[in-house]
Amino acid sequence: MKGKRIELFAALLLILASLTGAFLPASATPGQGAFSITISQSTLNGDLVNTAIKADSVSMNMVLNGDLSTSVGQVPITANGVWVGLRNGDALNGTIQDVTGTLHFCILFWCGQAAFVGGGTWNGNLTTPSTGAGGFQGTITFVSSDFSQIHLNEPAPVSGTWSAEFQLT
Repeated sequence: MKGKRIELFAALLLILASLTGAFLPASATPGQGAFSITISQSTLNGDLVNTAIKADSVSMNMVLNGDLSTSVGQVPITANGVWVGLRNGDALNGTIQDVTGTLHFCILFWCGQAAFVGGGTWNGNLTTPSTGAGGFQGTITFVSSDFSQIHLNEPAPVSGTWSAEFQLT
């Protein structure tokens, strides 16, 4: 069980940078997007908000608020981060910065949490003048934890996909 918890928590950390298979519906609202991440056979979905594109730059805010399915039940996870980058024609690329997040876990009458930070890089292409999609990769690192099973200060790799309907600014 200890190994599964470590794997689960490492996977959760990877969520920040890991996104797989999220696509916006045809009626997406400008300034919004989505991402998803698969961790330990559990897929979490997040939002990209305040997505904006200019002639030469791009910015998005990442928001994750979900539950990770584990062998011991659902583990709530929250995370936020900033994606900034450059536009060169239809090509988009940049960095994922200031990622912070928390896992919450309860067993019977005891609850605890683990905090993580992360960052990475992202890239993609415009598929229309205001719609884009691509992938990302990076790391997450737990910096504090109430759980002895979580190893602190050990970066874990993450990767995934994203899509967004940009607000033209």
